[in-house]
Amino acid sequence: MLAVRHADIDLPAASEDPELNAAGRARADDLAHAVAMSGVSTIFTSELTRTKQTVAPTARELGLLPRPAPPASTLAQEAQVGLFGAVVLVAGHSNTIPAILTAFGPTSVPTIGEREFDNLFVLTTHSANGPYLLHLRYGSTT
Repeated sequence: MLAVRHADIDLPAASEDPELNAAGRARADDLAHAVAMSGVSTIFTSELTRTKQTVAPTARELGLLPRPAPPASTLAQEAQVGLFGAVVLVAGHSNTIPAILTAFGPTSVPTIGEREFDNLFVLTTHSANGPYLLHLRYGSTT
C-alpha cells in the first residue's frame, strides 16, 4: 500500500474544503511520476477536494477512477486479502493516514505535521516479519 496526505494547500485554510495551491498541484504531478511504475491498481481518497486533486494526475496516467475510502479497518482487511489488487494508493489527511496505516498493523506510525505535505508511506504487509512501513518524501520542497 502507498499512502499520502493530500498535497499542499494554503494555511490557514480559507474554507472547509480548500483546493490545492500551485505547489500542491506540482506535488500532485510529482506523485504521479513517483508511483507510475509501482503497479497501483486501486486509488482511494476522502470525500474532500484536496485528496481528489492530489491523486488526479496519477489516476489519469494509470487510467483509474479514484474511489471513496472505506473505514480504516475495512480498508486494511479487504486490501490484505487482495480485494483491491496488489498495490493500493490512499490519499487522506494528517489525522486519517496514521489511522489507516495503524489498521494494517505496523508497530510504529509517524505523526504528520500540519505543514507536512511531502510524506509518502510505503507499507508492505506480506512479510515473514509482519508489516513493514517505509517513510519517504516526494516532490519539490518549495
